[in-house]
Amino acid sequence: MNPAGTGNLGDMLEDRRNEILRTLVEEYIRSGEPVSSRTICELTDLGVSTATVRSELVALEREGFVVQPHTSAGRIPTASAYRYYVDHLGPTKLRSISHAKIAGFFDTVHLELSKLLKATSRLLADVTQLPAVVVAPGVAGERVRDVHLVQLTPDIVLSMVVTEGGRVLQERVRLERPVSAGELADVEEIVTRAAIGSGVGATVSLEEEQRAAIGSEAATAADAVIAMIERAAGADSDVFVDGTRQMAAVWEDLSEVQRVLEVVEREAIILNILARTPGTSIQIGSELPLADTDLAVVSTTYESGSASGTVGVIGPMRMNYRRVISAVEQVSRELEGRIQS
Repeated sequence: MNPAGTGNLGDMLEDRRNEILRTLVEEYIRSGEPVSSRTICELTDLGVSTATVRSELVALEREGFVVQPHTSAGRIPTASAYRYYVDHLGPTKLRSISHAKIAGFFDTVHLELSKLLKATSRLLADVTQLPAVVVAPGVAGERVRDVHLVQLTPDIVLSMVVTEGGRVLQERVRLERPVSAGELADVEEIVTRAAIGSGVGATVSLEEEQRAAIGSEAATAADAVIAMIERAAGADSDVFVDGTRQMAAVWEDLSEVQRVLEVVEREAIILNILARTPGTSIQIGSELPLADTDLAVVSTTYESGSASGTVGVIGPMRMNYRRVISAVEQVSRELEGRIQS
């Protein structure tokens, strides 16, 4: 047989093996049961015998793509099989009802940013039936739109900074000395005038004549408020999680449910595993910084002015990747459009 003929035969064998692996992964995602060679023959148009399919499954097992939990059982995919599957197959289209639900939500919702992100996590969990996470964009570089000060006690002030992106940053600020309501009003006016238009985290300073006009004690209070605006740039991003109540229906092993619940309840871990680079990221099994956990994460970023946030779904390795990827990407696009509109 000539080299060209050998190459064509090799392509045919590779195509057949790919189709067997694709079918096995999709059937296992659907049923959660080991997949037999007979089932694969019934679900494909390969035109080969069950013996041939078994032979291909043995080869796939040798290559680390499938395992056989019991001698008489069918095979189940490994993390490597899921990785190959998502790398070689594009996402499917969402069902029209899910697509319309997402589009309709963003067409009608009118909420300030934090409430919008929380509602978005609820929407994504509802569409995918998996735990969903939305990470707010960082505030560093966002420009200050307004500053409000609320006197809680003579020496404690609630400082609220509103950014042009709609974020509300707030912190209780303890003053070195008590100030009166009139002095606080002067502080708010002076700080607002100095901070508006500057980036969160940027150095804001008062002119000497401004400091003299409000007096030394009020100027000291103004310095404390300005320091809060500068500190806000280093604050952790808000994380909104929804869909955890349905975890027991997703992971059959209750001990696995507990491990995953510990992950989603710790914001530092969530921020570590969700994508921050532009584009869609799929992390499966050992690719995540978590040992021996049946976990996969699909996430993508969205833009908010000069900052970016993340939308993601957390599920078992046996998740419907094609549908989840489509949902995450559509929600990200719609959310970005809503924020920038």
